[in-house]
Amino acid sequence: MLRMIKGILYRMINNKVYLVVPIILTPIMIFAAIYFSNNLSIKGNIAVVGMDNVNLAIKEVKVTKLKTVPQLSELVQNKYDGVVIYKNGKFKVDTVKGNEFKENIEACINGKTPNWDREAKRGVAANIIGYITMFVLFLGMMLYRFYYEEKGGISKRILSGSISYVQYATAHVISVFLMIFVPTTGITLITKEVLNINTKVSSLEVAFILFVLCLFASAFGFLISSIIKEDENATLVGSMTILVTTLLSGSFFSVTKNGFIDKISNLFPQKYLLDFTISLENNNSANYMKMGVVLVITATILTLGIFIGSRKLKGNNC
Repeated sequence: MLRMIKGILYRMINNKVYLVVPIILTPIMIFAAIYFSNNLSIKGNIAVVGMDNVNLAIKEVKVTKLKTVPQLSELVQNKYDGVVIYKNGKFKVDTVKGNEFKENIEACINGKTPNWDREAKRGVAANIIGYITMFVLFLGMMLYRFYYEEKGGISKRILSGSISYVQYATAHVISVFLMIFVPTTGITLITKEVLNINTKVSSLEVAFILFVLCLFASAFGFLISSIIKEDENATLVGSMTILVTTLLSGSFFSVTKNGFIDKISNLFPQKYLLDFTISLENNNSANYMKMGVVLVITATILTLGIFIGSRKLKGNNC
């Protein structure tokens, strides 16, 4: 199996795009995380509907007057952090950013000083992990191109020898994991040290979080590759799944801490990775159970992928 891993890695390294992508994109994600963490003082971008002469004289809040109530998708996409609806002399606040944020906006409307610091602060480290997550998951999809190429007959010839399908699948997953984890973690830690970023999270903790993330990305990519026959279709389905789940998990912005969206976000491993990072940033006792959940999900989808791939290979339905 070791020889197979070396062979797969050799093919990946020779395809320069798989090295260039993490080397170029990782620093961009980190710079974006630093910018949005340090340079933006606006606490809320609020849409107001139903009152033209509204005056929220709070410097942290940006107010946009609208004629119609924005759709929920605009809140989910972070176009607006919340919407204040005035009707019959009363107001209602809708937001997907949690009760604390809602109460702060209500305080602004009532002329009181909001207490933004009650919420667990999302700092540079959480933004780095949040922004890198989607790109790592996409990379986990891209790197199974060689697995698809072998479905044409090479895999059967390989398996006709002494290697089992479990070993064959594991070799691909390990190879993909190494191609994601090594450059992404290396560039992240180097950039962190060079820019002297105060993340409140140690380099070892960042490496651990990225280790779990890359492991999940490798397993997820293998599951999609095992289920879907064609590379193009797998990329389409996988990309849509990654996009939706990563957005709903709050990787790019905070989501509500209770309600329907919160219940949905708790189904996704990305949410647990982000919550773990935020707890470290806020000096809370690290809940390693969250990382345990991600590892259990990773093991489950990897086992499922191996089972499906093995059955398809035996049934000549690769």
